[in-house]
Amino acid sequence: MPENPTAKPSSKYKAFMFGGIVTLYIGPDRKKMEIHKKLLASISPELDKHVNNNMKEGIEGIINFPDEGEEAFTLFSEWAYTGSYTIVDDMLTLKPLDSIGESQGTAFGQSHGSTFGQSPGLFGGSSHKSVPVTLLVKADPWPSLRMHLQLYVFSHKFNIPTLTQLARSNFSKEIDPVELTRGTDAAGLVSVIEYAYDNLLDSDPVPIFLARYASWKLGFLRDKDEFIQLVSARPELMKELFMTLTGPPSKPALS
Repeated sequence: MPENPTAKPSSKYKAFMFGGIVTLYIGPDRKKMEIHKKLLASISPELDKHVNNNMKEGIEGIINFPDEGEEAFTLFSEWAYTGSYTIVDDMLTLKPLDSIGESQGTAFGQSHGSTFGQSPGLFGGSSHKSVPVTLLVKADPWPSLRMHLQLYVFSHKFNIPTLTQLARSNFSKEIDPVELTRGTDAAGLVSVIEYAYDNLLDSDPVPIFLARYASWKLGFLRDKDEFIQLVSARPELMKELFMTLTGPPSKPALS
């Protein structure tokens, strides 16, 4: 077959790189950033509608995201270009442990008694192992965990299943080694639970997991004012807590 003299080798990114950009205004302060038009449109049908339409934003190439945070949207952009994202945190602590027992407990959709010492797993299933380890943990994990949740919520809003799975997985991995020992941990966990219940359906796996996590840590949380206020204001959270709690091991007696 004779060669086509007009055919030229080309990069698969040519149309993408020369397809123009759109200007985004992020958050209530309208922080300006730019992103390749074809990239943003290719991520999901919902984002494509924002990019390619006959309304003012589509014609002018300007899109407003007033409800999104600057840091979270930066991480979304990093994921859009690279397929992953990294939350940079300089406040890390090297924690030597003789052993760490890893357990993944209650699977979603099951009603299960909360057992102290066995943590609920965000992905369900059950596995146990004990290995010597030196663990590098974040001094304050809660801002980072909240950021994973912000990406999870964003991916739900704009129908991006791949990012939903990644953000959920990163959240699960990062909360697993957290030990609630300080008063700031109670405030951090309450903040994360409150954000999840404010922005996700009660039936979503993450709020359900967080309710079970709080049930598992109830011994630490039960006398914390911020937790009591949260539960009092959230009947849906209270219901899930009751579903996962077990009563006393023996019949109570009135002495």
